[in-house]
This record gives sequence, C-alpha cells and structure tokens, in this order.
Amino acid sequence: MKSGRLRPSQDHESKINSILEDLDLPDPFDMEELVTRVSRRRGRPIHLHAFAGISGEELPCGSWIAMENTDHIYVEDATSPLHRDHIVLHEISHMLLEHTPQQTLGRTFHHLDAELVTGVLGRTSYDTEEERSAETLAGLIATRAALRGTSDQTAPSTLRRLNAVLSDS
Repeated sequence: MKSGRLRPSQDHESKINSILEDLDLPDPFDMEELVTRVSRRRGRPIHLHAFAGISGEELPCGSWIAMENTDHIYVEDATSPLHRDHIVLHEISHMLLEHTPQQTLGRTFHHLDAELVTGVLGRTSYDTEEERSAETLAGLIATRAALRGTSDQTAPSTLRRLNAVLSDS
C-alpha cells in the first residue's frame, strides 16, 4: 500500500484474501464478464450506469445502489476508462465483502424512487474500515487481472496501467 493510506484490520485482510482466492476472474480479464460472474454469485443482476455530475468534493465518483432484487453501480461519466474500471471494482468489492449500504438516497439520485431503494453506498473518503477494505480488494483484483495480462498482450492495457499505479514499487 502507498504511504498515507490506512490498511484494513487483520480480520478484514483475512476475509479479503479468502474472497480473492474464491473469485473466478475471467481470463483474459473482461470487466463485463466479471460483473456477470459476480451477479451470478450474488443471485441478482448488477447493472452498470454512467451518470453525469455525480462527482464533486463531497460526492462520490461512484455509488452502489441496492434495490430489492437488483444492484446498480453508478460511475461518473466524465472519468477515464482506467478510473471507471477501478470504481466498478471498488463497488463490486463492497458487494463481495457483504457491506451493507446505508438506507439514504440523497440529492444525487433524486430521480430514483426512494421507496424501492434498499440502500446506497458511495465513497467520498477512506475514513472507514469498509472503504479501506473495498479499496484494498479492488486493488488486488486489478493487480491479479493485470498480472494475467502480462503474458497475454491482448489483456486490457488499462488494467496493466492500474496495476502500475496501485503497486507499492
């Protein structure tokens, strides 16, 4: 981990490693296929959405919205493909870690019926153990996907760049 970031506790680290070992990553890596596999694992569809204007100083650049029978990941559309992939991995990591979204919708998603939303999770910082755990798992998934891509040059270059950005070296 880069200095300045807090690490997850030992218990969370153990859970992260277990999830990572059990995760069926596509080879070669493909984000849509990973979303499909996590969706099957959870027994409910996951929908990805680009959304204009969800980022800002106090707003997350991505959010996971849990509905009664589906999950929705919203990603700021004015971001790079590399950042988009990392946001999706972060939100998927919350799901895999079985984090519970808050039951507040906020002004950002005012177009959604609050009665149908069971929870919203969006990050604006890494102040909580859940956020640190999700960020750690997202980075490890990206690293594992990028390492697979080193022998296969058809793997997404964005994941190789993400690995370089997140690595300690």
